[in-house]
Amino acid sequence: MDNINNIRTLCADMVQKARSGHPGAPLGLAPFVYILYTEFISFDPDDENWVGRDVFLLSNGHACALQYVVNYLIGRLDMKDLMNFRQISGRTPGHPEKKHPGTESSTGPLGQGVANAVGYAISLKKLNHLDLGNRVYCIFGDGCYQEGISQESFSLVASLKLDNIVFIYDFNKTTIDGPTSLSMNEDVVQRFLSLGFEVEVVNGDDLGGIRRALGKRVAKPIVIILETVIGRGSIVEGSCKAHGSPLGEEGVRKLKERFGIPAVDFYVSSSLEEKFKNLNDEKRKIRAEWNKKGIRVLTIKEHMDMQRRMDSIYKSTYTAQNTQKATRKHFSEALKDLREASYLIGGAADLQSSVLTKIGEDDFNAENYDGRYINFGIREHCMCGTINGIASHGYFLPYTGTFLNFISYGFPSVRLGCMDNLNLFYVLTHDSIGLGEDGPTHQPIEVLSTLRATPNLITMRPCDGTEVRASLHIALTREGSKAVILSRQNVPEIPHSDVEKAKRGAYYLVEVENPDLILLSTGSEVQLCYEVADALPDLRISIVSFFSWELFEEQEEEYKKHILKSVPRISIEALSTFGWAKYSDLQIGVDTFGVSGPSKDVYNYFGLNCKEISKKITDFIK
Repeated sequence: MDNINNIRTLCADMVQKARSGHPGAPLGLAPFVYILYTEFISFDPDDENWVGRDVFLLSNGHACALQYVVNYLIGRLDMKDLMNFRQISGRTPGHPEKKHPGTESSTGPLGQGVANAVGYAISLKKLNHLDLGNRVYCIFGDGCYQEGISQESFSLVASLKLDNIVFIYDFNKTTIDGPTSLSMNEDVVQRFLSLGFEVEVVNGDDLGGIRRALGKRVAKPIVIILETVIGRGSIVEGSCKAHGSPLGEEGVRKLKERFGIPAVDFYVSSSLEEKFKNLNDEKRKIRAEWNKKGIRVLTIKEHMDMQRRMDSIYKSTYTAQNTQKATRKHFSEALKDLREASYLIGGAADLQSSVLTKIGEDDFNAENYDGRYINFGIREHCMCGTINGIASHGYFLPYTGTFLNFISYGFPSVRLGCMDNLNLFYVLTHDSIGLGEDGPTHQPIEVLSTLRATPNLITMRPCDGTEVRASLHIALTREGSKAVILSRQNVPEIPHSDVEKAKRGAYYLVEVENPDLILLSTGSEVQLCYEVADALPDLRISIVSFFSWELFEEQEEEYKKHILKSVPRISIEALSTFGWAKYSDLQIGVDTFGVSGPSKDVYNYFGLNCKEISKKITDFIK
């Protein structure tokens, strides 16, 4: 146990030097993580992205001091990193971030890593033909367990019977406010058994029991319920006080004294160094043998690069027609051109018949891991967290669909995906008060504003079939997270809409010399701008499709000034006007919750018709 205890004291030193952090979980989990890395997990110390690796995720990301110590011993971090824990200049932030060495996914908001793990397991199953035999190991704690995203994910992974995933429940029965008995009394073993898991219950200090549990292989997901003690060995052992505060200088001294570790800051024994030096050498030999197999897997970035090179082929597949059709249906038709794109993995949250994200491929399920469409069920949060895991693995481009309003259920995962700049896209339909009869509970008044405010997320609201093709093209070829916002109701094909121009975010559909005003709009309201312009023949009106705010902001200043000329600018969108003041002088939209009724009646109720908008414009420019 000397090496394990040395790891424990390193974690305590990190938290103490930072004067903040979470020592409790690392002290309890250290034996398990030590056995996992020294005896079971497959990794290459020199290549953290090796396709032959096992995946380690720490869903209870506050325990990251332990992860960082292991990454130091593997050689991915140095001692300076450990000493800079939770500092701006360091590579060891307060919760794991994917951009730093040895971190598969950004975790910390509890339960996110659980859903990410499901995504990694799905991605690995999709690489089954390589016979890699990889596993996903995901540690989660009591806080993760209580989060809804975790319960959604456990249910999904059990229904898919993914046998390449091992969850480890850090079951110390302690939360920030006290014992878990304050808020739960269920039998966690029975809960997992009822879902269909293989369940192993192990004492957190029983090294033999840990080995037996990790060595188990069955045709179902495994959960190891690891009965740990928070703050093991410290003066606050077993107390919620061990969770989120340094142990104090005296507390660290007593911890080292109890474990027989010299009272030296950041002490690393020769035994621990030698253990991991030999381990790393062994792993390098295994990798060298593996390389002889000649396995080569294209990453999603390579697939996207090839798609960019096929631009002209893809864009030639659509000819605009003078028909009325919902943009969600246009998008579905465009997706069908991509049936052979094996790097795409789609899905929806039980709304396929409405969001139309299935393109004819087989379902991914327990009987067919070759399928490319995932039925997520009514689990939006799990869905968004799962595609983060698929995207993080780096071999597939995932996309999912739901109503725009219901992306709110999955937004914490959307946010983390954007933070990691993951390659994925969301298909979000029923995008405004045009949803109609389902009423204000379903009409997404404020949701697009939230998405537009999210860093690293490109939102696109196409006005017709042509711009839909532009949005899909961007989703397929541009790195990062994208959201395509689509209508339920039919819209006409808009004159002069253009794929290439749409890529600049905003462009003129109608441009007149010396305009009296400019109408700015997106999606289903673009057609309304034409009606308004016709109703005001005495005014010289230009019309701009403001397809994507984020793409527009990337343009050079000269182009932006050309679009946003110094004349009155009026924005029209059947959603919240929040944010439009940056581009327009008058904002016409919906700044209250909606109402239930036929789509046209709802538009009229909010004054979003030609007559009332024309009057507002006339009054404004007087």
